Amino acid sequence: MLQTTTHIIPVMIGNAALCKAASDRLLHKHHIYIQPINYPTVPKNTERLRVTPTPYHTDEMIGQLVEALTEVWQHLGLPFTTLNESSREDE
Repeated sequence: MLQTTTHIIPVMIGNAALCKAASDRLLHKHHIYIQPINYPTVPKNTERLRVTPTPYHTDEMIGQLVEALTEVWQHLGLPFTTLNESSREDE
């Protein structure tokens, strides 16, 4: 995820085809719609999912999203990294 000052949470993927595949799998397998954001909206290789939580999303819904994202990441072979992990230089 990228740090943000808004309620929108960008979940980075970095590949247009994988971003679309992740969005499609979330919808068709998990019944969760999350918009894929691809070029030209964002630069190439910075493709992402746009998660937009609201006060109407319950803790249970958030837990289901975490489980769904985990399944999709594993299915597509996407790396589980954080901004801190991917930006470390001297470790």
